Amino acid sequence: MNTIIINKILMHMLDFEHRKIFHSTAFVDLNETTIDYYHKKLEKALKSPTMKELTVGSMHELMLRSERMLENEDNFMKQAHDLTDQLYQLGAVIEEMPNCNVLFVDCIKDGEKHIVILKLNYRTIPMSIVEEGIVRITKQQVLPTAGATVDEAIIINMDTKQLYLIEKKYMIDGKNDYYLNPQWIKGEEQLTDKQKFNTMKKVIRKMDDIYNVNDGKALPLMKQEINEKIETHQPVKPLEIVKKVLEKDYQAQEESELMLKDLGISEEDKIQSISTTSMDMCKLVLDDEIEVSLPIDEYLQGSHLEKRKEEDGTYSIILKDIKEVIIK
Repeated sequence: MNTIIINKILMHMLDFEHRKIFHSTAFVDLNETTIDYYHKKLEKALKSPTMKELTVGSMHELMLRSERMLENEDNFMKQAHDLTDQLYQLGAVIEEMPNCNVLFVDCIKDGEKHIVILKLNYRTIPMSIVEEGIVRITKQQVLPTAGATVDEAIIINMDTKQLYLIEKKYMIDGKNDYYLNPQWIKGEEQLTDKQKFNTMKKVIRKMDDIYNVNDGKALPLMKQEINEKIETHQPVKPLEIVKKVLEKDYQAQEESELMLKDLGISEEDKIQSISTTSMDMCKLVLDDEIEVSLPIDEYLQGSHLEKRKEEDGTYSIILKDIKEVIIK
């Protein structure tokens, strides 16, 4: 389905620079001027490959507060007010914490109710100003652009009772570390989609090196399988895809399953967010920092590229049937 419907948004501001909290007393006006920005930021969070699921109990504070928020608008404002104060207390002791807007969003994603807390951290940009006849450059804090990634967010699926988190590391007690989950939520972390994908690549490469199941084509085949799942709107299950790629060798299949489970990926795990663009291309990295990029299908079919092993043990890459060469 891949649809996102925004019901309402309440926005507060945390000014860590001046030690102030600005609480809104009304919901955001979702007019034609602003709705696109809010929708894009929400989409960035809900489709983030760094979003990870946290296992928490049904009586966890965030689950209970989210349920209260859906009861009526007064409760929504009350719970958002309290949660904003908690976020301020957490951020106030972190020296490099930027000012931010905190958005509390009541929305529907793919037919399921969600409460999303977006923390939009300000960034500093140079600005030209004129004061008393003098033109000078100063720094000004602004909101992130619509297309920028969301650094921090708490996402709660109210229908499935699942909690997801996007978090950012800050310098805390002399080391770069997270704070939202360790200091506040304290849920059991699952792998992010990005980590699941990298784990798949690691296992595929290892099995292909040991058993040579696909003559060096295992990784492109894995990407091709993922692409087919996405295009046919089927769930992308890492364990299922890895076993499919290694189906020619039973031993490789068995070992890959054990390795994936040891690395935290079960049969039911899915990848929700992944770049389809990266799934279309195959990159050959040669020595001397030479790289060759081409579509996955072209590499697997070998219609324009041939990899040949020479007598001295080196390889030759031959591009063939090329009608035109453009230098960029």
